[in-house]
Formats: sequence, C-alpha cells, structure tokens
Amino acid sequence: MKKMLFPIIAALIVLTSCAASKKLTAEQRYMKQQYNELKSALNEADVTILNDSVKVIFPDHVLFATASDQLKDDIKPTFERFAAVLNKYDKTKILITGHTDNTGETAYNRNLSEMRAVNARQLLNNYKVDLDRMFTWGLGDHVPVADNATDAGKARNRRVEFVMLYNLK
Repeated sequence: MKKMLFPIIAALIVLTSCAASKKLTAEQRYMKQQYNELKSALNEADVTILNDSVKVIFPDHVLFATASDQLKDDIKPTFERFAAVLNKYDKTKILITGHTDNTGETAYNRNLSEMRAVNARQLLNNYKVDLDRMFTWGLGDHVPVADNATDAGKARNRRVEFVMLYNLK
C-alpha cells in the first residue's frame, strides 16, 4: 500500500505546484488580454508578451519608405486598429523606439529613427491615444536584431517597436 501511495502523493504535489505557478496576477491577466487582442488585430506585426509587457514590432518596410520618416498611407487602417486596442487598455504606457541599419552617418540614423518614432506616436494620437501615455526614443543602429552585413539583416534592423508596460509611473 505504501508503494502505491508515494506515486499518488508525488503526482498531487507536482500538480498543485504547477497549478499555483500558473496563477496570474491581475496585471499579467490584463497584459495577456491586451496581447491576445493585439495579436488578433495586427497581422502585419510581430506581437510578443513577456511577463508584464507586450511588444509589437512593425518592420520598417510596412511603415515607411526607404530613408523616409513619413508613414505610408496604407498603414493607417492598421494603426486605427492598433489604437483601438491601446485605448481599450489605458492602464499601460507605450514606449516607441525607432531603429535603423548601420548604413549612413550615425547622427543621420539617430535622427531618422527618432522622427519615425515621433511620427508613429503622432499617428496613434490622431486615433485618440493619449500623448501622455507614449514616449519616443530613436536608437539609430545601436540595437540591431540581425547582422548588418546582409541585406536581409539590414531589413530586419530597420523597424519601429512598441512596448506596452503596465501602469508605468
């Protein structure tokens, strides 16, 4: 009987510890809901979640023409859907970062990445996302996600990222 009881007790301990670790905080549930809605609304973007933050990455070619900081007109319906979800989840702050590849002068890339972030912020504001919730940062070519030695890597490095953080004060 003792031999049969040990595996049952061990299984119960494992199951209860797994169940306890799967309980989400209210903030995590809120961010998970926002993640699910963003994932559904934004098929043009890569949407990921990590703990209490959600990241949305739009590839540069989706948002901007090459070497331009002006958003393409055909992205506006996507940003309208994006803004609708952001407005629904107004307990978050949004960090908008612009990135470039390493082609060109450092100062030019820094300015281009900042203007892209600012213009993305302004378009979201046009759809009623509160400016006080959004912060921009142009990082130029300082945070590559791929090798700048290839055209494919450079294309991946030219991007705008949005990070939603719960109740950042």
